[in-house]
This record gives sequence, C-alpha cells and structure tokens, in this order.
Amino acid sequence: MSDGQTKKRKFPWKTSYSTSSQKDVETRIGTTMKHLYSTAVTVQEMLALAGYKEGSEPVKRIKDDVYRELVRYLRAGGHETLVEANANDLVLFIIVPTIDEFIKTTGRETVQLFREKQVVSGDGETGEYEEFVVTDAIEIMQEKYIFIVEANRDSLGRAMGQCLLAMKDMGESNHGGMVYGFVTTGVTWRMLRYDGSDGSFLVTNRIEVVFDTMRREQERWMRDFSIIVDCVYAALRDGGVAKKDAVG
Repeated sequence: MSDGQTKKRKFPWKTSYSTSSQKDVETRIGTTMKHLYSTAVTVQEMLALAGYKEGSEPVKRIKDDVYRELVRYLRAGGHETLVEANANDLVLFIIVPTIDEFIKTTGRETVQLFREKQVVSGDGETGEYEEFVVTDAIEIMQEKYIFIVEANRDSLGRAMGQCLLAMKDMGESNHGGMVYGFVTTGVTWRMLRYDGSDGSFLVTNRIEVVFDTMRREQERWMRDFSIIVDCVYAALRDGGVAKKDAVG
C-alpha cells in the first residue's frame, strides 16, 4: 500500500474540500458561483445584517494595533512584501489582535483560534484540515463554529469553493445560527455568511486591506482600508450564537 493510500485512509471524509470541482461545490451548497457573485452586497450591508455598528472604542484600538503590525511587516520586507506576501502572515496580523481584544472586551474566553483544525460534514462526505478556524466552546466537549478564513495567495476564486463547503458543514454542525467566512489573498478579501436557518449564502464585494504607501498614509488606511477589522469583529459577535446572545 502506498504512502498516499495510507494517508487517505486516515481521513474521516470521502472528498476533501480542496479537491472538489466547482460543479461539486455548487451541488453541495445548493447555489452557483455566478449567483453568489451577482447577488454580492457591500461590506456596509453585510455589517448591517450582522447588527454591527462601526466606531466602538475596542475596534478603534484594534485598528491601531493592526495598522502597526502591517506597517512593521511592510517596513521589514519593502515594496516586494506586497507582491510576494505570505497570505497566512497577513491573516494573522489582522485576526489575532481582533480576537484578543474581543475576548478582553466581552469576557468570552471560550472563543479560540485553531490552526489546522479538522472540519467534517455530518454525513462524512466532505472535509478538510482548515488553516484558520475560530470556535466558541459553549460546553464541555461541545463547540460552535464562528468563522473560518481560507487563504490563497494566487486566487480568491480558488479559496471560495473550499470556504463555502466548510461553512456549510460548520453551520450544520452548529444546528442553526450564522457562520462567517473570509477568503483572501492576504491583500484582497471577501466576507461570506452562511445562514443556518435557511441554508443561504451571502458574499460581499472585494475588500482591499493594504497598499504600497500605507506607511506614510495612516489616515487613508484607517478611512478606506481598516473596515476588514470591523468585518472580523462583527463575525465574532454574530457567528455561532443566536442574535439574542450576541455581545461586544
């Protein structure tokens, strides 16, 4: 038996998200990519649906932290950093300060970021080890999925199918509520939402988070690019829990 066959037998799913064709993804999620893109909403519309209002002090602090981390990264790597950026590095610079401040502000210490977390559908048909998954441990041995980040430096489209499949399986595991997702190249992002009550998906327009001269233009970054922090914070508030329980 080959090493590949041995490894394959260890997986508790039949098909990996990353090897699913677009047709397979669309069949599984019950809609087409064309429909998702044609019905995309603005970021502000997505935030409003999540019941989120911009401008809170905790989020302002997070934006300051995220800006400093991104600028350090660009200063150390120079202009080429944006071209050759490791998408996972940029993801961490954005989501870690946001999760940390959310936990400190809300007291929800059960919220946790996992790296390489296994996500599997209830029927065992699909699954994958996902790089960034945030959950809320609501009881001993029971958790709710909040959001997932799927990073692909080369293409948002390639990340989209894998993220959608994972969100569907996460939402069904939650037995209701919202699950959020983010697909990103590191530089460009989209925010996604899965509604467990009706099985519907929603996606935003593209969100740019860094630009070449941001080291000299903090005000511009705060005004036009920092909304990704609002998106992650909104997902933390609204994902995995009933709206009546949302806090922060």
